[in-house]
Amino acid sequence: MRHHAPLVVYPVGHFVWGRVVFVTTALLSALGLLVWQMQGAYSVVWNAAWLGWLACLIGTAVWGPRQTLSHGELFWSGEAWFWQYRDPHCQFQVHQVLLEKGWDTGTGLLLWVKPMDTPDHGRSSLRAAWLCEAQLPSKWHGFRCAVYSRSREEIHTPTADDVRA
Repeated sequence: MRHHAPLVVYPVGHFVWGRVVFVTTALLSALGLLVWQMQGAYSVVWNAAWLGWLACLIGTAVWGPRQTLSHGELFWSGEAWFWQYRDPHCQFQVHQVLLEKGWDTGTGLLLWVKPMDTPDHGRSSLRAAWLCEAQLPSKWHGFRCAVYSRSREEIHTPTADDVRA
């Protein structure tokens, strides 16, 4: 019985809707604050709310792009996931990662990716990768099978103790 999807390499491109989502969210949240402000008399709370909104906006603009993976490939070896890319010095880099499914639209997948073999021993930040079927339609089915397959560590072979329980 086969528990693993076969080897698959899938390109991770740039999330083209990222800026649109960011600007739309910023505008809608500002509109919400403005409507709230127009409903009552002046309050010191509004100043704090606008400062909080501005801090969140700047923080997301600076931090957000650093938390995404793009311009590389996710590689399933049949046992583990790897992120492979070329660094600024054109050196090929490969890092083992853990994947978690964030959102699945059928033709797109938001994946949470955590590097495992970095100098900080896996305590590095969680990153996001958005993958679309349109990037490589011929490999999409195999890639999705790999994402939903279980690694060898996740597969538990029943023991005599399990049967007795």
